[in-house]
Amino acid sequence: MVHNPRLIEPPFYDPPIAPSGNGQQHSQAWTEYHQRVADALGVIDAGITDGSNAAAGDIGEYMTSTSGVVGLTTNVVTNLSALALTPGDWDVSGYVLFQAGAGTHTYFAVGIITIDARIMATFPGTAIDQLMPTTVHRVNITAPTTVWVVGQAGFTGTVNATGTISARRVR
Repeated sequence: MVHNPRLIEPPFYDPPIAPSGNGQQHSQAWTEYHQRVADALGVIDAGITDGSNAAAGDIGEYMTSTSGVVGLTTNVVTNLSALALTPGDWDVSGYVLFQAGAGTHTYFAVGIITIDARIMATFPGTAIDQLMPTTVHRVNITAPTTVWVVGQAGFTGTVNATGTISARRVR
């Protein structure tokens, strides 16, 4: 957020303390000055404790999406699940569950697309299921953008995958 600071001059012409019979300690000019300063600083949100969700467009907004089971093609990056992000600054992460069928398996990889980043790992050639997370990626956008969690595997036989992607607005 870009702040355009504005000068708020204190009322130097007025004594800061003006005792009166009604118990008021500051003059009206100083009371108004303190209110202008407080208004300029804004209210700092300390967070919530009632379990409610942040509204769309607010800091803390959270979105998530999970795909169904998708059959992979060996060595092909496959889009699994997507989120349509609105303009803003987001932390995006995800994970993929690989379900390895009969055959051999040389690697599994996951990533977040719109950012060319994938995590790759090599596993034993025997059929075992793998759950692989992505790292958290910053996505700072000025126009609506779709982001995907993707999976890729090198194999013979079959591999299915299910992907989950999540995003939280950080500012």
